[in-house]
Amino acid sequence: MGVSVDLTGRRVLVTGASSGIGAATCRSVVAQGGSVAMLARRKQRLDELHDELGDQALGFPCDVTDLPALETAVGDAAAALGGIDAVIAVAGKSMVGTISTGTPERWRELLELNLVGPLATVRAAVGHFAESGRRDVVLVGSTGAITPMPGAGIYAASKRGLRAAFDALRLELAPAGVNVSHVMPGMFDTEGLTMEGLVFDGDPPPDYVPWFAGNGVPGSAADLANIIAMVIGLPDGLCINELVVRPTRQLNP
Repeated sequence: MGVSVDLTGRRVLVTGASSGIGAATCRSVVAQGGSVAMLARRKQRLDELHDELGDQALGFPCDVTDLPALETAVGDAAAALGGIDAVIAVAGKSMVGTISTGTPERWRELLELNLVGPLATVRAAVGHFAESGRRDVVLVGSTGAITPMPGAGIYAASKRGLRAAFDALRLELAPAGVNVSHVMPGMFDTEGLTMEGLVFDGDPPPDYVPWFAGNGVPGSAADLANIIAMVIGLPDGLCINELVVRPTRQLNP
């Protein structure tokens, strides 16, 4: 496994759980002893993951941009698990295209998913945290928040906004002893890098920006998931607030 912690007894809610990094995070949490509530839109994918992982992984179909449905799903998840100790907000999409030729209506949709969705998930989940013990909030962002690239402006804006919100959320929850972490992955195997997962809007970006050095390739979603699980498995009283994780040969973003 490479990175391993003891999550026995931990009750973790994961959004974007039906594929890619979200699904890999569910697998890692269960493998390390925790239970997981899996939120995603695609019920069939959640059912398949439940069949794979067993009763420690429960699916709750939900679109995180449907705020009433999100509130209900988080409540149902908390009831099924007997509470929530950690929330890991993974759900999101990438968008490629220049701002000067893009579509503001589509920008709004991306911001609803990448920025409002994670924060609304946290808002719904923290009310189900216990008053003591280790409790974690993990926002999964992107290196796009810190490394500018042409043709990724709206995606970067959504992720940079998430980073700013993380800073405030950390200060808000620190007095209650809640750990708040912002994990910024580079390029890893996930649907966001596929034709199915990418949103194309406006003119394509220039192709002169190097993604990798040499024969570099996207990293494993499973490896990233183990790192995310490690973040919520630290000793009490310690928190990794911000973490940038890239494949070694990745250059941009």
